[in-house]
Amino acid sequence: MACVRNFVQKFRSVYTPKQELSLDEAMIPWQGRLKFRTYNPGKVTKYGVLVRMVCEAVSGYICNMEIYSAEGKKLKDALLSLLDRNFDQNHHISQDNF
Repeated sequence: MACVRNFVQKFRSVYTPKQELSLDEAMIPWQGRLKFRTYNPGKVTKYGVLVRMVCEAVSGYICNMEIYSAEGKKLKDALLSLLDRNFDQNHHISQDNF
């Protein structure tokens, strides 16, 4: 997880997002053995690593991301930790039905 933190720090230092943000999740395909691999029977990619991210809505630039690691963290806490840097900055945040 340390390399993910390095990527996120680099994402934050290089670019400042505009006002419109999007909160979404994505599945990175993974067929091998992994403790926190996720299974979703309703998707085309059934097995993979679940990633929650905050992106700029216009360009799709990733502002912050978190890999779901099945550590017992509630969804509300995960989303608030993703958005912590964007509080009190007058951003418009949109999301689908999580």
